[in-house]
Order: sequence, then structure tokens, then C-alpha cells
Amino acid sequence: MSFDLDHFESVARQNGVRYWYAHEFMRELGYESWQAFHGVILKAQASCARLEMDTFSEFIPDTYVADDGAEVRTVKLTRFGCLLVALHADDRKQEVAAAKAALASIADQLIAAQLSQNDLGRIETRDDLKAAELALSSAAKRAGVQNHEHAFFKDAGIRGMYNRSLQELKRLRGLGERDVPYDFMGLTELAGNLFRVTQTAERLKQTPNVGLRNAQRTAHAVGTEVRSMMVQNSGVPPEALPVETNIGDVKRQLRSTAKQMKKLDAPKKTRYARKKS
Repeated sequence: MSFDLDHFESVARQNGVRYWYAHEFMRELGYESWQAFHGVILKAQASCARLEMDTFSEFIPDTYVADDGAEVRTVKLTRFGCLLVALHADDRKQEVAAAKAALASIADQLIAAQLSQNDLGRIETRDDLKAAELALSSAAKRAGVQNHEHAFFKDAGIRGMYNRSLQELKRLRGLGERDVPYDFMGLTELAGNLFRVTQTAERLKQTPNVGLRNAQRTAHAVGTEVRSMMVQNSGVPPEALPVETNIGDVKRQLRSTAKQMKKLDAPKKTRYARKKS
């Protein structure tokens, strides 16, 4: 059975906000196990949080009476919540592929022309990279890199991976002085940098108090290894990968889509209510 948009719309409920029970949406997407589907919901909630949105306004805790009459904990999903869940669901399910197409087409009509799972992956990996860089800074400090030397240390890793400095990479990609290159990278390139940063930190943990030059050598060596791996896998050096839409703009598009979906599902005012107001 494929996803039926008309049926999806017909089972929606309204109580101040239009919503769908997760236990019912689960079946729409071809899931039989709540445990498996709940994992998808958790991923969708994490994406919502990364968009700096109120997760509880899109994923509302509630109880639900199951087919056997038992009362179970569930989640009321807004339309945007359903979209995020569908984007994280298993693509191998026919129902999921159909749901993604149907829900994304609604979003496309509203505002966002580039909604995809790749966008969510970029946002997630970019956040992971921020955390990894903090860990790398701590590892570099333990290795003897002083605060005023950190930029030189960081540049060594970039040179290893890109065969050029950070400033040269910015010029190559037409970025401004204040632009952060990570914000314009696709998922593959972000993942490569995440691996480079985490592995550099791991190696530095093994060599405390070695000083700037040795730490630079380590960062450059790891960057070179990651570069070689990426070229070997795809034939494309990392500096030749395409420049993507600023990830900040992607977040704004998604937040705007959520707002537009709420307007679409807002309770319709009656003619009497309009006259009274």
C-alpha cells in the first residue's frame, strides 16, 4: 500500500492546531514497530532543535488509545513535524518515498524549493563539526599550542586537505572575508572535514606538549590522508566540490516553511467570527 495524501488529510485532527497522531502516521509510512518508528521521531526532533525551533510546538506529547483499547504515550505531529519525520524515515519503504514526494510538494508550493534529506544531513553534520572543533581546540592546547597560535595550527589541517590555505580556499570559492567555508559545504565535504578534525584530535591526544610545529605536522598529515581518501573514492579533490547554499539560509527556509504550514493548517474563521471582529 502506497502513501495516500487524501487519506493523510482526512485523518488529521484539529484542536487549536491541526495534527496527526504518530501512531497513525506510522502506519501511513509502512512501519509496524513503534520502537523503530520512535527512533525516526527522535531524529526528526533533533533536526527541529537544530533549526532553533520549539520542538514541542511541532512534536506534542500526548496519549493515544490503541486498537486494543490500551492507552499509550504518543506524539501529536504538526504538518511540518510529519515532513521532518518523512525525511528521516526509511527510503526503502514505498510508502516513505511517496510521502516525501507528497509532503515536500506541499512545502515546495508554499516556499521551500530545496527541501531534502541532504539539507537535514548538512545541518546535522555542521553542528557535529562545531562540537568536534571545540574538542580539537582542547587537544591542541594539551599538545602545547598557545591561544595566539591556534589559527596557524588550524590552517595546517586545511592545507593538508585542500593544498591551499584557508584564505586561498575562500578566494577560490568566491567567499567573503567573514564567511565560514563550512557553511557553504555539501554533506560529503562536511563529513570529510568532520573526520579530519576528529582524527587530528585523537592523534594529538597521544602526543601531549609537543608544541606548535609538531602539532601542525600532525594536522597537515591527517588532512593529507583525508584528501587522498576522498580523491580515491570519487576522483574529485575536496576543493573542486560544489559550493552549496549558505546553511544559515537553508535553516531560514525550513523555519519559514514551518510557519507557512501552520498558516495552511490554522483553524478557519467562520463568517460570523469575521463579522464580530
